[in-house]
Amino acid sequence: MLNFKQEGMRELNLLTERINFPIAIPIYNDWEKTQFQYLQNNIKSSRFTSFDICKWCITHKLNYEILYPLSKSAILKNPYKYYKYLQMKYHLRKYQSA
Repeated sequence: MLNFKQEGMRELNLLTERINFPIAIPIYNDWEKTQFQYLQNNIKSSRFTSFDICKWCITHKLNYEILYPLSKSAILKNPYKYYKYLQMKYHLRKYQSA
């Protein structure tokens, strides 16, 4: 399911509380661990959305993956959530290329 390289991964963090889409962030070295701790502190001190977390990861060059089941049943059960997922992915691509 996740497309992270296993070799050298120290830990895998799943952010799920108070966000629309869960996000997985792997940690491979001490610098990434420090950046993730800063992210956690920011999340605790203010209201971060899934989109904000992804933007933060892009800015600080952390790998991340949005956990959303791309299956027909998930899409048919909640088409609005799927629409919001696609919208977020689109805006993240624009943010990453800017």
